[in-house]
Amino acid sequence: MPASLRAALKPNPAAGGLNWAFVLVGAADATLLPFLPLLLFQRGLDAPQIGAVLAAASLAALVAGLGWAYLADHKVPAESAVVAASAAAAAVVLLFVFTSGVLALAAVTVALGIARSPFMLLDPIALGRLKEMARTRYARIRLRMSAGWAASAVVSGAGFQFAGLRLIPFVYAPLVALFGLWVWHALKPGRRTQPVPAESAVTAALRTPRLPLPFIGFLVSALLLGASLAATQNFLTLQINVLGGGALLIGAAAAFQAVTEIPTMGYTHLLTKFLSHRSLFAAGCGIYVVVSLAWAFASDAFTAALLKLVIGVAFALTYVAAVVIADDLSPAHMRATGQALMKSVLFGLAPIIGALGGGLVYGAFGPRAMFLGAAAMAGAAGVIAVMAVPAQSLRSIVVVAERPAPLSELSPAPAASESKTVKK
Repeated sequence: MPASLRAALKPNPAAGGLNWAFVLVGAADATLLPFLPLLLFQRGLDAPQIGAVLAAASLAALVAGLGWAYLADHKVPAESAVVAASAAAAAVVLLFVFTSGVLALAAVTVALGIARSPFMLLDPIALGRLKEMARTRYARIRLRMSAGWAASAVVSGAGFQFAGLRLIPFVYAPLVALFGLWVWHALKPGRRTQPVPAESAVTAALRTPRLPLPFIGFLVSALLLGASLAATQNFLTLQINVLGGGALLIGAAAAFQAVTEIPTMGYTHLLTKFLSHRSLFAAGCGIYVVVSLAWAFASDAFTAALLKLVIGVAFALTYVAAVVIADDLSPAHMRATGQALMKSVLFGLAPIIGALGGGLVYGAFGPRAMFLGAAAMAGAAGVIAVMAVPAQSLRSIVVVAERPAPLSELSPAPAASESKTVKK
């Protein structure tokens, strides 16, 4: 194994229990998320109904996730919210055992989306603990989620292939509960962030609004990319099934993606020496365009599944870049909220559009039209990101501006005034 990847996989003492937290949540989610559209399909829902149900779940998770992010920034420790969410998800998923009918299945799926919504706080927890080394260490920790996902997707896919999808609740519930127990044991809530100090005159002059314009532009890019991902990921599952593949191949496809995510995330810190996170995000969008075009013309299940190997590279580039860009563009005292906004758009609001629109297009015009539309949206997302995100982060500009200038460059009066302003 290359030395750089070995270093990425080596446990990091500064990360505490984060390493296993990411492994466990990846292993748990891999037993549910890749198979949920197929589970709904086998319960009698067609493509438009599946899209509507998943869209409703995304909308509910969006609202709940923003609420939890606000509480994490102001009142409730993020770690406690994640623990509570794991217990709720373990309980709710078991309701699938007793559920049938469109409305009942929709209600349980929506409830599960709400229960899982605090899981998005795991990233701000990691960034807060890693602090100044977040850019290089975050990707090395996040790849562990992909590792857990890859192993679990293959094993669970094989099990569901032979024993049926009715096992999903009984597999997911204990795994997500184990994840919550680990977070409760290993990630103790830290002390609350101190109140934001009074701003210096320079910082006040450079202060951005609560939602900086570049951040809003990036959210538009995330919306388009997330809609494309939701459409392709949810209905690729159905397409593999239609082309003759089963749960085993669907699980293998999910593992294929995770297998290439791992080395890509492991080498992200090297890529950032040559490319900005904005460029990495745009490159990932370009890969999505190419693969979506290939899916539009794929004629057998194995080829469609194998293309997920390339998607793993695209996901690693866009996801890690999106987390860091959101951290850069968010005000320092709203970092959890900034991450929640980005993820609520990318994995909450966008899937509403992607799942609902993808289901309608898939049902009315077929899979080829849906994949071509997804390619167009991913391309637009990359272009908007390049235009919206500044080459240098807003936070870096403010930090540089706050550094005191040499006394020789300041007149006595301004120097004295500035020292009083920034004095703690």
